[in-house]
Amino acid sequence: MRVEDLSGDDATVYRAVAEVEVGTGAPHLQDIARAAGLDLERARTAVHRLLHTEPKILHEVPDTGPTDLGPVYELAPRT
Repeated sequence: MRVEDLSGDDATVYRAVAEVEVGTGAPHLQDIARAAGLDLERARTAVHRLLHTEPKILHEVPDTGPTDLGPVYELAPRT
């Protein structure tokens, strides 16, 4: 799947990750949902789909910060 082919919640979540990542670094799921204007479950479902595309569009990264909010997500490098 190509980024250009995304639509609906998947496209919204992709754009939200890109915007937050540029501003403050890789976001947590809660940050993605807020930036995308989606409830947590819809954001989680879209993130899950983006994590399992071929080629990879989104990566899950362990959070090394002081909080316990779960992993953070970042865009995969585009080729």
